[in-house]
Amino acid sequence: MKRAVLLSTMAIILIVLPIIASCAPAGKPAAPMSKEAKVIKVGCTLPFDNSLGIDTKKALEMIVPAFNNAGGLNVEGQKYSIEMIIYDDKYTADGGRAAVERLVNEDKVKYIVCQVGSAPILAGLVITEPAKVLVMCGGAAAQIIDPKLKYVYGTATWRTNLAPLFPLLKKAFPEAKTMVNLSPDDDTGRNLARDHTRIAEALGIKVLDSIYYPRSTQDFAPFATKIMSLKPDIMDYPGALAGTQFGLQFKALYEAGFRGAHISPMPPNLVEVLAVTPKESLEGLISVLPSTEIPNPTAMAREYKEAWIAKYGQWSVASLTWIPAFYCFVEAVKKANSLDTDIITNYLSTNGLEWESPNGKAMLVKRPDYKNNRFCDTCASLDFGIFKNGKYEYLGTVSASEALKANQDAFGGQWK
Repeated sequence: MKRAVLLSTMAIILIVLPIIASCAPAGKPAAPMSKEAKVIKVGCTLPFDNSLGIDTKKALEMIVPAFNNAGGLNVEGQKYSIEMIIYDDKYTADGGRAAVERLVNEDKVKYIVCQVGSAPILAGLVITEPAKVLVMCGGAAAQIIDPKLKYVYGTATWRTNLAPLFPLLKKAFPEAKTMVNLSPDDDTGRNLARDHTRIAEALGIKVLDSIYYPRSTQDFAPFATKIMSLKPDIMDYPGALAGTQFGLQFKALYEAGFRGAHISPMPPNLVEVLAVTPKESLEGLISVLPSTEIPNPTAMAREYKEAWIAKYGQWSVASLTWIPAFYCFVEAVKKANSLDTDIITNYLSTNGLEWESPNGKAMLVKRPDYKNNRFCDTCASLDFGIFKNGKYEYLGTVSASEALKANQDAFGGQWK
Protein backbone atom coordinates (compact mmCIF):
# COMPACT_ATOMS: atom_id res chain seq x y z
CA MET A 1 0.00 0.00 0.00
CA LYS A 2 2.79 2.46 0.99
CA ARG A 3 4.63 1.63 -2.26
CA ALA A 4 1.48 2.41 -4.28
CA VAL A 5 1.05 5.79 -2.50
CA LEU A 6 4.71 6.64 -3.14
CA LEU A 7 4.40 5.79 -6.84
CA SER A 8 1.24 7.90 -7.13
CA THR A 9 2.93 10.87 -5.42
CA MET A 10 5.93 10.65 -7.74
CA ALA A 11 3.64 10.57 -10.75
CA ILE A 12 1.85 13.76 -9.59
CA ILE A 13 5.20 15.50 -9.09
CA LEU A 14 6.33 14.54 -12.59
CA ILE A 15 3.10 15.98 -14.02
CA VAL A 16 3.15 19.24 -11.99
CA LEU A 17 6.82 20.18 -12.43
CA PRO A 18 6.55 20.94 -16.17
CA ILE A 19 3.48 23.11 -15.47
CA ILE A 20 5.38 25.15 -12.84
CA ALA A 21 8.30 25.55 -15.22
CA SER A 22 5.97 26.79 -17.97
CA CYS A 23 4.81 29.66 -15.65
CA ALA A 24 8.31 31.19 -15.55
CA PRO A 25 8.94 34.21 -17.84
CA ALA A 26 9.59 33.15 -21.44
CA GLY A 27 13.27 32.72 -22.19
CA LYS A 28 14.23 33.13 -18.53
CA PRO A 29 14.36 30.19 -16.10
CA ALA A 30 12.62 30.65 -12.75
CA ALA A 31 15.12 31.65 -10.06
CA PRO A 32 15.10 29.68 -6.82
CA MET A 33 13.83 31.57 -3.76
CA SER A 34 16.59 32.64 -1.40
CA LYS A 35 15.92 31.68 2.21
CA GLU A 36 17.72 34.73 3.65
CA ALA A 37 16.38 38.20 2.84
CA LYS A 38 18.74 40.93 1.69
CA VAL A 39 18.26 44.58 2.64
CA ILE A 40 17.59 47.47 0.26
CA LYS A 41 17.84 51.05 1.44
CA VAL A 42 15.01 53.45 0.63
CA GLY A 43 15.35 57.13 1.49
CA CYS A 44 12.93 59.88 2.41
CA THR A 45 13.22 63.55 3.34
CA LEU A 46 10.46 65.24 5.33
CA PRO A 47 9.87 68.43 7.30
CA PHE A 48 10.09 67.53 10.98
CA ASP A 49 8.37 70.75 12.12
CA ASN A 50 4.80 70.21 10.87
CA SER A 51 2.18 67.47 10.94
CA LEU A 52 2.60 66.58 7.26
CA GLY A 53 6.20 65.53 7.78
CA ILE A 54 5.88 64.26 11.34
CA ASP A 55 2.89 62.05 10.56
CA THR A 56 4.35 60.77 7.29
CA LYS A 57 7.47 59.74 9.20
CA LYS A 58 5.30 57.96 11.76
CA ALA A 59 3.39 56.27 8.94
CA LEU A 60 6.55 54.92 7.33
CA GLU A 61 7.82 53.73 10.70
CA MET A 62 4.58 51.76 10.99
CA ILE A 63 3.98 50.37 7.49
CA VAL A 64 7.56 49.47 6.48
CA PRO A 65 8.19 47.04 9.39
CA ALA A 66 4.73 45.54 8.79
CA PHE A 67 5.60 45.12 5.10
CA ASN A 68 8.89 43.42 5.97
CA ASN A 69 7.21 41.14 8.49
CA ALA A 70 4.69 40.12 5.83
CA GLY A 71 7.48 38.89 3.55
CA GLY A 72 8.92 42.04 1.98
CA LEU A 73 9.83 42.14 -1.71
CA ASN A 74 10.59 39.22 -4.00
CA VAL A 75 12.70 40.14 -7.03
CA GLU A 76 13.88 37.36 -9.34
CA GLY A 77 13.53 34.82 -6.55
CA GLN A 78 15.48 36.87 -4.00
CA LYS A 79 13.70 38.16 -0.90
CA TYR A 80 14.37 41.74 0.26
CA SER A 81 13.43 43.71 3.32
CA ILE A 82 13.36 47.50 3.24
CA GLU A 83 15.48 49.74 5.44
CA MET A 84 13.87 53.19 5.52
CA ILE A 85 16.22 56.15 6.09
CA ILE A 86 14.51 59.47 6.82
CA TYR A 87 16.14 62.90 7.21
CA ASP A 88 14.75 66.36 8.00
CA ASP A 89 14.59 68.60 4.92
CA LYS A 90 13.26 71.59 6.92
CA TYR A 91 10.74 72.23 4.11
CA THR A 92 13.41 74.31 2.34
CA ALA A 93 15.50 73.99 -0.80
CA ASP A 94 18.78 74.08 1.14
CA GLY A 95 17.53 71.56 3.67
CA GLY A 96 16.23 69.30 0.94
CA ARG A 97 19.45 69.35 -1.04
CA ALA A 98 21.54 68.59 2.06
CA ALA A 99 19.27 65.71 3.05
CA VAL A 100 19.27 64.20 -0.45
CA GLU A 101 23.06 64.57 -0.77
CA ARG A 102 23.40 62.60 2.46
CA LEU A 103 21.03 59.88 1.26
CA VAL A 104 22.68 59.50 -2.14
CA ASN A 105 26.34 60.09 -1.35
CA GLU A 106 26.65 58.64 2.15
CA ASP A 107 23.84 56.09 2.45
CA LYS A 108 24.02 55.06 -1.24
CA VAL A 109 20.25 54.88 -1.64
CA LYS A 110 18.85 54.38 -5.15
CA TYR A 111 15.20 55.09 -4.26
CA ILE A 112 13.55 58.06 -2.52
CA VAL A 113 9.82 58.11 -1.68
CA CYS A 114 7.09 60.12 0.08
CA GLN A 115 8.65 63.60 0.09
CA VAL A 116 6.19 66.43 0.79
CA GLY A 117 7.36 69.91 -0.25
CA SER A 118 8.17 71.12 -3.75
CA ALA A 119 11.19 73.20 -2.71
CA PRO A 120 13.17 70.32 -1.14
CA ILE A 121 12.07 67.93 -3.90
CA LEU A 122 13.25 70.21 -6.71
CA ALA A 123 16.53 70.96 -4.95
CA GLY A 124 17.19 67.24 -4.57
CA LEU A 125 16.52 66.42 -8.22
CA VAL A 126 19.79 68.10 -9.17
CA ILE A 127 21.49 65.25 -7.31
CA THR A 128 19.13 62.33 -7.97
CA GLU A 129 18.77 62.64 -11.75
CA PRO A 130 22.50 62.32 -12.61
CA ALA A 131 22.80 59.51 -10.04
CA LYS A 132 19.85 57.64 -11.58
CA VAL A 133 17.97 57.60 -8.28
CA LEU A 134 14.28 56.72 -8.57
CA VAL A 135 12.14 59.43 -6.90
CA MET A 136 8.42 58.99 -6.13
CA CYS A 137 7.19 62.11 -4.39
CA GLY A 138 4.46 64.58 -3.50
CA GLY A 139 4.88 68.28 -4.24
CA ALA A 140 2.74 70.45 -6.50
CA ALA A 141 5.39 72.14 -8.63
CA ALA A 142 5.05 71.63 -12.36
CA GLN A 143 8.84 71.22 -12.59
CA ILE A 144 8.49 67.79 -10.96
CA ILE A 145 6.97 66.49 -14.21
CA ASP A 146 9.35 68.36 -16.54
CA PRO A 147 9.80 66.24 -19.69
CA LYS A 148 13.58 66.51 -19.37
CA LEU A 149 13.47 64.42 -16.19
CA LYS A 150 13.57 60.61 -16.34
CA TYR A 151 13.72 59.20 -12.82
CA VAL A 152 11.03 61.20 -10.96
CA TYR A 153 7.28 60.51 -10.63
CA GLY A 154 4.64 62.64 -8.96
CA THR A 155 2.58 60.26 -6.83
CA ALA A 156 0.33 62.79 -5.05
CA THR A 157 -2.70 64.31 -6.78
CA TRP A 158 -1.94 68.02 -6.44
CA ARG A 159 -1.88 68.60 -10.19
CA THR A 160 -4.95 66.44 -10.90
CA ASN A 161 -7.46 66.82 -8.06
CA LEU A 162 -8.64 70.28 -9.09
CA ALA A 163 -10.64 69.39 -12.20
CA PRO A 164 -13.15 67.16 -10.35
CA LEU A 165 -13.18 69.40 -7.24
CA PHE A 166 -14.34 72.71 -8.71
CA PRO A 167 -17.55 71.36 -10.31
CA LEU A 168 -18.66 70.27 -6.81
CA LEU A 169 -18.11 73.83 -5.61
CA LYS A 170 -20.25 75.19 -8.46
CA LYS A 171 -23.02 72.73 -7.60
CA ALA A 172 -22.96 73.50 -3.87
CA PHE A 173 -22.66 77.29 -4.30
CA PRO A 174 -24.24 78.17 -7.68
CA GLU A 175 -24.41 81.90 -6.86
CA ALA A 176 -20.70 82.20 -6.01
CA LYS A 177 -18.94 84.13 -8.76
CA THR A 178 -15.66 85.48 -7.36
CA MET A 179 -12.67 83.95 -5.56
CA VAL A 180 -9.37 84.83 -3.86
CA ASN A 181 -6.41 82.46 -3.51
CA LEU A 182 -4.49 82.53 -0.22
CA SER A 183 -1.25 80.66 -0.83
CA PRO A 184 2.25 80.22 0.60
CA ASP A 185 4.91 82.17 -1.23
CA ASP A 186 6.89 79.22 -2.58
CA ASP A 187 6.89 76.84 -5.54
CA THR A 188 4.00 74.81 -4.14
CA GLY A 189 1.74 77.79 -3.46
CA ARG A 190 2.43 79.65 -6.70
CA ASN A 191 2.04 76.59 -8.91
CA LEU A 192 -1.22 75.57 -7.27
CA ALA A 193 -2.62 79.12 -7.28
CA ARG A 194 -1.93 79.34 -11.00
CA ASP A 195 -3.67 76.01 -11.71
CA HIS A 196 -6.62 76.80 -9.44
CA THR A 197 -7.06 80.12 -11.21
CA ARG A 198 -7.03 78.46 -14.62
CA ILE A 199 -9.71 75.92 -13.72
CA ALA A 200 -11.88 78.36 -11.74
CA GLU A 201 -11.97 80.86 -14.58
CA ALA A 202 -12.77 78.11 -17.09
CA LEU A 203 -15.89 77.45 -14.98
CA GLY A 204 -16.87 81.12 -14.93
CA ILE A 205 -15.46 82.03 -11.49
CA LYS A 206 -13.51 85.30 -11.50
CA VAL A 207 -10.29 85.18 -9.48
CA LEU A 208 -9.90 88.61 -7.89
CA ASP A 209 -6.36 88.09 -6.60
CA SER A 210 -3.77 85.55 -5.48
CA ILE A 211 -2.33 86.64 -2.13
CA TYR A 212 0.93 85.05 -0.98
CA TYR A 213 2.29 84.73 2.56
CA PRO A 214 5.65 83.48 3.91
CA ARG A 215 5.47 79.78 4.79
CA SER A 216 6.25 80.59 8.45
CA THR A 217 3.34 83.05 8.89
CA GLN A 218 1.25 82.75 12.06
CA ASP A 219 -0.65 86.08 12.07
CA PHE A 220 -3.11 86.16 9.18
CA ALA A 221 -5.13 89.19 10.33
CA PRO A 222 -3.47 91.59 7.81
CA PHE A 223 -4.16 89.14 4.97
CA ALA A 224 -7.78 88.73 6.09
CA THR A 225 -8.26 92.52 6.08
CA LYS A 226 -7.00 92.75 2.50
CA ILE A 227 -9.19 89.82 1.43
CA MET A 228 -12.31 91.35 2.96
CA SER A 229 -11.67 94.55 0.97
CA LEU A 230 -11.94 92.46 -2.21
CA LYS A 231 -15.29 90.93 -1.10
CA PRO A 232 -14.86 87.43 -2.62
CA ASP A 233 -17.64 84.82 -2.58
CA ILE A 234 -15.10 81.97 -2.30
CA MET A 235 -11.85 81.51 -0.42
CA ASP A 236 -9.30 79.07 -1.87
CA TYR A 237 -6.19 77.76 -0.07
CA PRO A 238 -3.74 76.32 -2.63
CA GLY A 239 -0.73 74.78 -0.92
CA ALA A 240 -1.86 75.34 2.67
CA LEU A 241 -0.54 73.17 5.47
CA ALA A 242 -3.18 70.89 6.94
CA GLY A 243 -2.84 71.74 10.62
CA THR A 244 -2.49 74.71 12.96
CA GLN A 245 -1.55 77.23 10.28
CA PHE A 246 -4.63 76.29 8.26
CA GLY A 247 -6.76 76.86 11.36
CA LEU A 248 -5.20 80.29 11.91
CA GLN A 249 -6.20 81.28 8.38
CA PHE A 250 -9.83 80.30 8.99
CA LYS A 251 -9.78 82.07 12.36
CA ALA A 252 -8.50 85.35 10.89
CA LEU A 253 -11.03 85.31 8.06
CA TYR A 254 -13.91 84.44 10.37
CA GLU A 255 -13.00 87.23 12.79
CA ALA A 256 -12.75 89.64 9.83
CA GLY A 257 -16.32 88.74 8.87
CA PHE A 258 -15.97 86.30 5.99
CA ARG A 259 -19.00 84.00 5.66
CA GLY A 260 -18.65 82.73 2.10
CA ALA A 261 -17.62 79.37 0.64
CA HIS A 262 -14.21 77.72 1.08
CA ILE A 263 -12.43 75.25 -1.18
CA SER A 264 -9.21 73.30 -0.59
CA PRO A 265 -7.60 70.19 -2.09
CA MET A 266 -5.91 69.68 1.29
CA PRO A 267 -8.15 68.03 3.89
CA PRO A 268 -7.68 69.83 7.22
CA ASN A 269 -6.23 68.07 10.21
CA LEU A 270 -9.33 68.78 12.29
CA VAL A 271 -7.68 68.06 15.64
CA GLU A 272 -5.12 70.82 15.09
CA VAL A 273 -7.42 73.17 13.15
CA LEU A 274 -10.26 73.12 15.68
CA ALA A 275 -7.77 73.68 18.51
CA VAL A 276 -7.21 77.25 17.24
CA THR A 277 -10.46 78.22 15.51
CA PRO A 278 -14.19 77.68 16.13
CA LYS A 279 -15.95 75.06 14.04
CA GLU A 280 -18.22 77.76 12.64
CA SER A 281 -15.26 79.24 10.75
CA LEU A 282 -15.05 76.08 8.59
CA GLU A 283 -18.69 76.20 7.54
CA GLY A 284 -19.01 75.71 3.79
CA LEU A 285 -15.54 74.20 3.26
CA ILE A 286 -15.46 71.77 0.33
CA SER A 287 -12.34 69.63 0.22
CA VAL A 288 -10.91 66.27 -0.58
CA LEU A 289 -11.98 63.88 2.18
CA PRO A 290 -9.48 61.27 3.40
CA SER A 291 -10.47 57.79 2.24
CA THR A 292 -10.44 56.57 5.84
CA GLU A 293 -13.27 58.98 6.68
CA ILE A 294 -15.94 58.04 4.13
CA PRO A 295 -18.98 55.97 5.14
CA ASN A 296 -17.64 52.72 3.65
CA PRO A 297 -13.83 52.79 3.56
CA THR A 298 -11.85 50.05 1.88
CA ALA A 299 -10.39 47.25 3.97
CA MET A 300 -6.91 48.74 3.44
CA ALA A 301 -8.05 52.17 4.66
CA ARG A 302 -9.85 50.72 7.67
CA GLU A 303 -6.89 48.53 8.67
CA TYR A 304 -4.45 51.44 8.29
CA LYS A 305 -6.53 53.64 10.61
CA GLU A 306 -6.90 50.83 13.16
CA ALA A 307 -3.15 50.13 13.09
CA TRP A 308 -2.37 53.84 13.52
CA ILE A 309 -4.65 54.21 16.54
CA ALA A 310 -3.26 51.02 18.08
CA LYS A 311 0.32 52.29 17.70
CA TYR A 312 0.02 56.05 18.20
CA GLY A 313 -3.30 56.67 19.94
CA GLN A 314 -4.92 59.83 18.55
CA TRP A 315 -5.86 59.46 14.89
CA SER A 316 -4.50 61.87 12.27
CA VAL A 317 -5.12 62.00 8.50
CA ALA A 318 -2.05 64.12 7.69
CA SER A 319 0.01 61.21 6.29
CA LEU A 320 -2.54 59.92 3.80
CA THR A 321 -1.66 62.24 0.90
CA TRP A 322 2.02 61.28 0.93
CA ILE A 323 2.23 57.55 1.68
CA PRO A 324 0.89 56.36 -1.73
CA ALA A 325 4.46 56.79 -2.99
CA PHE A 326 5.62 53.84 -0.87
CA TYR A 327 2.93 51.56 -2.29
CA CYS A 328 3.71 52.82 -5.79
CA PHE A 329 7.39 51.96 -5.30
CA VAL A 330 6.58 48.41 -4.13
CA GLU A 331 4.24 47.81 -7.06
CA ALA A 332 6.76 49.28 -9.54
CA VAL A 333 9.50 46.91 -8.37
CA LYS A 334 7.12 43.97 -8.61
CA LYS A 335 5.97 44.84 -12.13
CA ALA A 336 9.48 45.51 -13.42
CA ASN A 337 10.81 42.49 -11.47
CA SER A 338 14.01 44.44 -10.95
CA LEU A 339 15.78 46.79 -8.57
CA ASP A 340 17.66 48.47 -11.43
CA THR A 341 16.34 52.02 -11.67
CA ASP A 342 16.81 52.14 -15.46
CA ILE A 343 14.69 49.02 -15.89
CA ILE A 344 12.03 50.32 -13.48
CA THR A 345 11.79 53.76 -15.09
CA ASN A 346 11.73 52.35 -18.61
CA TYR A 347 8.86 50.07 -17.59
CA LEU A 348 6.88 52.80 -15.81
CA SER A 349 7.41 55.52 -18.39
CA THR A 350 6.23 53.21 -21.17
CA ASN A 351 3.52 51.13 -19.50
CA GLY A 352 2.28 53.21 -16.60
CA LEU A 353 1.22 51.63 -13.30
CA GLU A 354 -1.83 51.09 -11.14
CA TRP A 355 -1.69 50.55 -7.38
CA GLU A 356 -3.73 50.79 -4.20
CA SER A 357 -2.95 52.49 -0.89
CA PRO A 358 -4.98 53.40 2.20
CA ASN A 359 -5.89 56.62 0.37
CA GLY A 360 -7.49 54.82 -2.59
CA LYS A 361 -6.63 53.49 -6.03
CA ALA A 362 -4.24 55.39 -8.27
CA MET A 363 -2.64 55.29 -11.71
CA LEU A 364 0.30 56.94 -13.42
CA VAL A 365 -0.71 59.20 -16.31
CA LYS A 366 0.97 61.15 -19.08
CA ARG A 367 0.93 64.98 -19.10
CA PRO A 368 0.65 66.14 -22.70
CA ASP A 369 -0.36 69.60 -21.45
CA TYR A 370 3.19 69.85 -20.09
CA LYS A 371 4.60 68.27 -23.25
CA ASN A 372 5.46 65.15 -21.28
CA ASN A 373 4.36 61.97 -23.04
CA ARG A 374 5.82 59.51 -20.59
CA PHE A 375 3.79 58.27 -17.62
CA CYS A 376 4.94 60.69 -14.91
CA ASP A 377 2.02 62.02 -12.84
CA THR A 378 -0.88 60.55 -10.86
CA CYS A 379 -4.66 60.45 -11.07
CA ALA A 380 -6.41 58.73 -8.18
CA SER A 381 -9.81 58.00 -6.77
CA LEU A 382 -10.97 61.04 -4.80
CA ASP A 383 -13.47 61.33 -1.97
CA PHE A 384 -15.09 64.69 -1.30
CA GLY A 385 -16.86 66.27 1.64
CA ILE A 386 -18.38 69.56 2.81
CA PHE A 387 -18.12 70.92 6.35
CA LYS A 388 -21.66 71.70 7.56
CA ASN A 389 -23.10 72.19 11.03
CA GLY A 390 -19.83 71.41 12.73
CA LYS A 391 -18.86 68.23 10.88
CA TYR A 392 -18.00 66.80 7.49
CA GLU A 393 -20.72 65.47 5.21
CA TYR A 394 -19.70 63.02 2.51
CA LEU A 395 -20.40 64.37 -1.00
CA GLY A 396 -19.26 61.44 -3.11
CA THR A 397 -16.34 59.69 -4.78
CA VAL A 398 -14.85 59.82 -8.26
CA SER A 399 -12.76 56.91 -9.52
CA ALA A 400 -9.23 57.29 -10.84
CA SER A 401 -10.60 56.84 -14.36
CA GLU A 402 -13.20 59.56 -13.79
CA ALA A 403 -10.51 61.89 -12.44
CA LEU A 404 -8.45 61.12 -15.54
CA LYS A 405 -11.35 62.05 -17.84
CA ALA A 406 -12.05 65.28 -15.93
CA ASN A 407 -8.44 66.35 -16.37
CA GLN A 408 -8.34 65.39 -20.05
CA ASP A 409 -11.48 67.47 -20.58
CA ALA A 410 -10.01 70.43 -18.66
CA PHE A 411 -6.46 70.41 -20.01
CA GLY A 412 -6.67 68.46 -23.29
CA GLY A 413 -4.72 65.57 -24.77
CA GLN A 414 -4.58 61.83 -24.11
CA TRP A 415 -3.22 61.08 -20.68
CA LYS A 416 -3.14 57.29 -20.86
